[in-house]
Amino acid sequence: ANLHISIDYSGSMSGDKLRRCVTSTVAIVKACEMARNINVQVSVRSTDTGGRALPYVAMVHDSRRDSFRQFCHYMSTLSCTNTTPEGLCFEAIMKELIPTTNDTDSYFLNFSDGQPTYSISSAGDEISYSGEAAADHTRKQVKKMQGNGINVLSYFITENTNFEHSSDWTIFKKCYGNDAKYVNVENMFEVAKSMNELFLKKS
Repeated sequence: ANLHISIDYSGSMSGDKLRRCVTSTVAIVKACEMARNINVQVSVRSTDTGGRALPYVAMVHDSRRDSFRQFCHYMSTLSCTNTTPEGLCFEAIMKELIPTTNDTDSYFLNFSDGQPTYSISSAGDEISYSGEAAADHTRKQVKKMQGNGINVLSYFITENTNFEHSSDWTIFKKCYGNDAKYVNVENMFEVAKSMNELFLKKS
């Protein structure tokens, strides 16, 4: 199997939310390493801090070439900043995903805390990527992944105990549909249960 984990590194993820995501991701990567038959990649996404503030995807780990020790070092040094370009980054990530074949099952696991948001102004032109339009675009990218036989699971990260009534959860569900899940990502029993459901699922 092949598992690609993508983490939202926007500013709103900083602090305890990021700590929980990193803890869970490191545990999943270690479990995949011990299983020996699951390749795993980890990417992070946000917008840069340069003058143009463009969306970016950084490939942090690929178990086919990188060591677990090296991965832990990177995860301990990366910090969150800026916005959540979500679907815009998924277009780039899809180039790195391994499609499902007769020999390989592929999975995409996402960690994010809210709505796709991105804006840029340059030479009098302004682009605003947010709300329903951004959610529709993100949903389209998710469907493209699924069309390539890639099974998707997206964890909603929040500190709000009444998140079901929030606009963030509403947009998140619009982006990921039935693949949107809320679990305590530090509870490895809950994570393992949802991951097993993902591995048993067929597109």
